[in-house]
This record gives sequence, C-alpha cells and structure tokens, in this order.
Amino acid sequence: MGIDFLAVFGAQRMRNYDAQPLLLGDGLAMEAQPDDAPDKVDLSLECDAEEWQPIDIHRTTMPSPWRHRPLRFIDGKDVGRTVAWLQSREGYPVPVRLSEIGAVAMRDVGGQLRREFSAVEKVVTLIADLFPWHEIEEFAAALQERNFRLLPVNVHPNDYTFDFERMRVATQNRSNDEMLWLECRALMNDGDTPTLVDGRLRPRASAFDTALLPVAGVIKSHSQNYLHDQGWRTFYQLAPGQRTPAFLLRDEHLSVITWYLRLDGARGEMPNWGIVRVEIAEPFKEKQLGENWTEYIDQLSQLLCSYRCRDESYSRAVVSLQPIQEAEHSLGALFSDADALIHMFYRMTTL
Repeated sequence: MGIDFLAVFGAQRMRNYDAQPLLLGDGLAMEAQPDDAPDKVDLSLECDAEEWQPIDIHRTTMPSPWRHRPLRFIDGKDVGRTVAWLQSREGYPVPVRLSEIGAVAMRDVGGQLRREFSAVEKVVTLIADLFPWHEIEEFAAALQERNFRLLPVNVHPNDYTFDFERMRVATQNRSNDEMLWLECRALMNDGDTPTLVDGRLRPRASAFDTALLPVAGVIKSHSQNYLHDQGWRTFYQLAPGQRTPAFLLRDEHLSVITWYLRLDGARGEMPNWGIVRVEIAEPFKEKQLGENWTEYIDQLSQLLCSYRCRDESYSRAVVSLQPIQEAEHSLGALFSDADALIHMFYRMTTL
C-alpha cells in the first residue's frame, strides 16, 4: 500500500481549527497539562508553612567561580497541526497530525551562546491500532524514504468511541512526547555541565544523573495548585527579585524542590505577572548541597532574574529567560516554513 495509505482510506484535507469540546463532555482526554499532581506536597521544607513570607534574593553573594552556574540551555519545539482525516474500516474518523519537532542545546562560551546540539524531525502522527499493522508498516516505510517519520499512537479504539477530538488530542500529545524525547537527547549529550531546561524535570529525569548534575527547570505556566492560603498570599505579594520559600513535591519517579520567583511586574499590571516556578531535583539537594541548599536556591534565583528577557516585542518576555529565548530562535531557524511543509505533504500523499 505504501504512500497511498491515506488515499486508500479516503483521507481528506482538513483546515486549521480551534480545539473543540469533547464529544462526551468529560475530562479524560484533555490536553496534556504542564504540571502533574505529585504524590505529596511538603510546604514546611524551608520554614513553617504558616510563616511563609517573600524572600528577597537581590543581596545574595554570587561565588566566583560558581561551579553550579548553568552553562547549557535546552529548549524544544513542536510546530504542527491536524492536516487530514480518514476513516478506519469500522468507521472511526481518524485525525492525521503533521509536525516538525526539534530540540536544541546552547552553551555559554565566554558570554556568547553557541549551538552545540540540535535535532529536527518531520513526523506524521495517527492512531495506528485502528488499521492493519502490515499496512501501517508499509506506510511508515514509504514515509521514511521521504524523510518523514510515522509516530503511531497505540490505544484501544474503545477508549475513543468515535470522539474525533479525543483522537486529535491523543495525536498531539504523542507528538509532544516525541519532542520531549529529543530534549532528553540534548540533555544526554553532556552529562557533566550544569544545565537549565525550559519545563519540568520529572519528564526529563531519565536523561541525567539527578543526584550529581545540577539541572534546573523553569516553568512558565501554573495549572496545578500546590499552595495553601498563606502560600497564595505570599505568591501575590512577591516583588521582582523575590521568591517564595522552597517546598517539596514528592513523587515516586522524581521528587523536586521548587519555589516561585517573580522576574518582573514592578508596575503591578497583574497580580501574577512575571512569576515562574523553578525546580531542582531533591537527590541533588541531598547529595551535593547539604545544609547550604538555600544559598544555592538564592544564587540560582538571582541568576535567573539577571537572565530575564528584555525583548518587549517577545510575547512571553515577562516570564522568559534570554538564553532560552535565544535557544528557541536558534532552533526555529532550522525549521521549515509550516505552510510549505503542509503543501509538500499533500503533494506527496496525493491529497
């Protein structure tokens, strides 16, 4: 069957559209959230939970040299959308997502950022279990010959009950997961240099020694409620250059020490303006930092404030770091034009 797989199953082009409500109206297939609920939250790690107050880090003494200073910066990118849909023999409407995914690692060399690792792939994602596997394999081989890779989503069709939006979310999540794996490859490319990643540490824990390598994650969006009432009061009272006390998110895969830090927002336009959440691995704190772990948190927080993005034209500048923004731009330069890629795919598959 090969490259004509889509045409054989009656595939049709699909226009770009906003996410639709789930057919059954429940939350089982919502978009992947940036934060997962941990097993337990310990808000009294640095101080008693009811004594939380903003902590000023502006006067923190930065060691010179600082062996834990992040010198590598990692970011990933997933640019794609659902470009077609087809029907399985059982009548399921199946979305086809076309994406270009990638990851990059930038290194600070004498104050200049240089790209030391990059990986970019063109991928096609669909729910493979709805079709005979020999046909899927032939389609995957034909795509590979044309420098595309098939990402199969392996689920039981009963999980979807003809809900096209559930299937669309599943294909998008599969593409995002593959992008995350490319970020892990970037992390594994150097297991000795302190690193800053854009996002949570837990999904990337397999890529570095959590007890030895200082890796910090910076999270821009906050969808999970970890705080108590006094914690939220402290959160909203933060001034630029202040952080909350650190607390523990305990998880069976990787427990992390985390805190909120306000990078910007002196003008007070919004109460949550310019606040990021920062993570470090608990094993690193236990094995490498010892009793001085709060000094490291203050030093890292001060460094992140100095990295705050000053490019006002950048839509997420208020919660972005300049090295991560430069990594994003470097990676974006390796990507194809999105519209041109879609039209190439249509021609290739005769849609």
